[in-house]
Amino acid sequence: MNTTYLRFPSQEVWEQAATAVGVLSVVDDEQQWSYYTHDWAVDDVGVIYNDDGVYDQDTGDVITPPTPMDGWHVNFKTATLPSELEAYVVTPNTPYRKFAGE
Repeated sequence: MNTTYLRFPSQEVWEQAATAVGVLSVVDDEQQWSYYTHDWAVDDVGVIYNDDGVYDQDTGDVITPPTPMDGWHVNFKTATLPSELEAYVVTPNTPYRKFAGE
């Protein structure tokens, strides 16, 4: 299985795509996520923040909070990436988060 890094414009767009590929279903108005199956593993990372925050060196208080990166981030591990997700593939130089053992 290979990990593919995905970035969606928003959490809502990710949820629509997740529904299309069977990762998310709605039963009785409740979301049911299938993060791990024999076909895939999903790490719903969400918002990632830049390393540009400014902090008081004495107290650790935030002077300027870090800024968010664009999009909603998801790591998708599978043998074959569903075609519905191909438009969201990104190739980070240093992934923010990885699956264990990678």
